[in-house]
Amino acid sequence: MNIIEGSVGDNKGAYNIPLEKGLVSAADRYYNDFPMLNIWDSSGVFIMIRHKKNIDYTIMKERELPKNTAQHVITDQDVELTNVQFQAKYSGRLRQVAKWLEENHRLSN
Repeated sequence: MNIIEGSVGDNKGAYNIPLEKGLVSAADRYYNDFPMLNIWDSSGVFIMIRHKKNIDYTIMKERELPKNTAQHVITDQDVELTNVQFQAKYSGRLRQVAKWLEENHRLSN
């Protein structure tokens, strides 16, 4: 576990995490650190992030949602970045999951 100060972006502290295949990391603040995604992806590490609202992507696959669980999940998609600069830094697929936040009456992805 790597806990950092709230004033430090999660991507800065993430470079200090020892990478083990199968590791799952969750980050609240993320600043499009696509080179880091390449490092983690090639090491078999999974990362969950909230991406910026202005990120451009193409939906490659719409996943079927479970019938009886995760009722607040609205979408589950495989996506690829469409911005040429971002693609040069990370060309892999990403998974985007959006859910309804009832307490805030808004979507979160």
